[in-house]
Amino acid sequence: MPKSILVTGANGQLGNEFHELSVLYADYIFTFIGRNELDLNNSEAIQTWFLDKTFDVIINCAAYTSVDKAESEQVLAGDINTTAVETLARIAKEKNSSLIHISTDYVFDGKNFKPYLETDPTDPQGVYGQTKLDGELAMLQINPANSIIIRTSWVYSSFGNNFVKTMLRLGKERDELDVIYDQVGTPTSARDLAQAILSIIQHPHLSTFPATEIYHFSNEGVC
Repeated sequence: MPKSILVTGANGQLGNEFHELSVLYADYIFTFIGRNELDLNNSEAIQTWFLDKTFDVIINCAAYTSVDKAESEQVLAGDINTTAVETLARIAKEKNSSLIHISTDYVFDGKNFKPYLETDPTDPQGVYGQTKLDGELAMLQINPANSIIIRTSWVYSSFGNNFVKTMLRLGKERDELDVIYDQVGTPTSARDLAQAILSIIQHPHLSTFPATEIYHFSNEGVC
């Protein structure tokens, strides 16, 4: 029987990459929803949407990602990055679905001089990172046996807006750019991230994956 997969955040960089790759996976039935189909600010709306729907796997790509604006939009960031994840975790548990959630390196303090490990202590320094961490913790508390968290960083894609596309555009428009230069990280291809997640889904024993599984995924190299 084909495996059914729900992808939230379908209009974002990662969601669009899943849509492009879905044609290569004939054994899977993909459903894509964006903000127009489901308001993640509203827990009741999420529960209502799922009343007559069940999926083998839920991939939550939806997120509030405006790091700076989150400081002044704390409620909205919390609704999407924490409360919605908590709601999805409860639904996944009730329906025996695997929940794969995309998180961020912002759950750490950014003071390390080497790549963070999954076992390193978290210490978010802002509202965005805290709401993402709170979402992780809620998810693992509610449905630890069937939850996978994938932390990533500096995602870029041909879809949507991202730092790489912004720099390319500004490079054509200006002779000189003022950019912060005190950050070190690894840009991550949304296409590579989507393929990595699909490889997890292809695992023959996805439903028996070890509990509270957290993975870090990025491409190689730093800049």
